[in-house]
Amino acid sequence: MEPADPESRGEITSYPSSTTSASGPGGSYRRAGGVQTFKLFNNGSNRVEARIQDNYRTGQRQFEGELKVTSGTDDESAMQIFGNDGEGATTLMIRSYARNGGTLRGGGKDLVSNIYGKWVRINVTHNATATGGSYSIYINGKHVHTANGPKGDHYFKYGVYGTLKTAGAEHQWRNVHFYRK
Repeated sequence: MEPADPESRGEITSYPSSTTSASGPGGSYRRAGGVQTFKLFNNGSNRVEARIQDNYRTGQRQFEGELKVTSGTDDESAMQIFGNDGEGATTLMIRSYARNGGTLRGGGKDLVSNIYGKWVRINVTHNATATGGSYSIYINGKHVHTANGPKGDHYFKYGVYGTLKTAGAEHQWRNVHFYRK
């Protein structure tokens, strides 16, 4: 795992998993007390993220973690299954939005609302096959969505990333785990 990849003006800086803090012109990463804090504070950067070094085309994978979205964060990616042999680069993107007291959206639907300042447990399972496979999303232990996914070279990533449209954006993650079969 590379815990923080702050991107500044098209240049990506990668750090080893032992990194506890990093910052660039528009974003920062901090790991303390079991919590990883990913921040964007201006348009000098559009991403601070952790990329999981476990590329796969087939097999079962699971992402598990608890997310807290800071009030004011709007239209920012929180977690992704990267990979798609067709159009686009993504199998699944879970994003946070400001509406309804903070809303997580993924797989083309709202998953949970009124989340600002609260820890939300997210589990995503992915059964990748040579022809595509499927993924399922669970929020606070409740199954909320299943969809077919495209074939591709996949991996997980999480953090805060997108095009900053507000004064700042912050996602905190804790208890993040990855599983595979």
